[in-house]
Amino acid sequence: MSGQVWEVIGGKDKGGLLVREGKDLKSSEASERLSTHAFVEELDLRGERLHYKLITGTGPDTGWVSLKLSGRDLLRVVIKGRAGPEASGAEDAATRGATGPIFCAWYSGGFYAKEGEKLLAPLLAAVQAAGIRDTLVLHFPDAYDLGGQGREPWASYVDQLLLEISKVTGGNERPLILFGHSRGAAPALCVASRLGTRVLKVYVAACGAMKLGEATAWEVLSNEFKKGGDRDLLKWFSSLQLGNLLLHRTAWDTSDAEFAETLRTSKFLSDMLHIMKRQYRDAMYPDPERDFMVIPAPIMAVSPMKDSGSQPEHTNGWGLLTSGGFELAKVDAGHMDCIQPGEGGACEFFEILGKDISRFMS
Repeated sequence: MSGQVWEVIGGKDKGGLLVREGKDLKSSEASERLSTHAFVEELDLRGERLHYKLITGTGPDTGWVSLKLSGRDLLRVVIKGRAGPEASGAEDAATRGATGPIFCAWYSGGFYAKEGEKLLAPLLAAVQAAGIRDTLVLHFPDAYDLGGQGREPWASYVDQLLLEISKVTGGNERPLILFGHSRGAAPALCVASRLGTRVLKVYVAACGAMKLGEATAWEVLSNEFKKGGDRDLLKWFSSLQLGNLLLHRTAWDTSDAEFAETLRTSKFLSDMLHIMKRQYRDAMYPDPERDFMVIPAPIMAVSPMKDSGSQPEHTNGWGLLTSGGFELAKVDAGHMDCIQPGEGGACEFFEILGKDISRFMS
């Protein structure tokens, strides 16, 4: 994405914004409305009419909406777009993009590939606005049909990640910038360990530090979840998604019979439980003696101050895994919303990230 990213801030009292199929106010209405707090990419802007592509939220994947109604803003810009081809220096930027760094990102665990890509879309838009043309979202083992549990199969998963990166780079040694959110920190650090100086920097958001020689948090979680049941998995995940009222109520406030019935009738929750089992309970995880080490790339850790498990005392330990320098960024956000524009401290983090990444494009 290279266009501006907008947040829907109006339409709450009407179930979202009216979407039309064309620019004209008399064109056909879409069957759905665009939800409040959805994020959309700007495809075209004609006066106060916006042609968009949906990033997150619900509603038509594309269409036209009005920016204002009776003088009130219905949308606001949360990420400014890159300069167009007419801007000075654009040709040089394109040339740099062909050989410049690739931004590789992993989303948090507990999501299928398509959901994870949507979660990271605003972040990638901010990265591209900073001048990086090529981005790549990488996934967890289940997305690559890799099976197995425990430490042993993890190395094969990292092999697969390197293959996915090679597909994008055409096999050349283009430099990489890595980003991992929550559980995504594990593959990011393991790839950095494999590739050494090819990695320019690693960003880790909302994740306590891994420690050399010690079992990772994901190994500990897997062993603990094996002792419990489905409700324990959903309780833990609900603590990371405080705004998901259906998940919270089901995990904490239902009887055993209601819990079982809700899982039987809710595809959303049954799918969530399935992926939680794959990625957390019956998961593979790094071998601390084999899969990660002190890396030459600098690390920036992002500590969401509203997340009790990602406080500075938990994230400062990432500094022990780099010989290239360590920075800590504190943002006023929770575990999941720290990378969502317009929510918590994400805009603050995007600004920090954009300025930092721009150094690699000079």
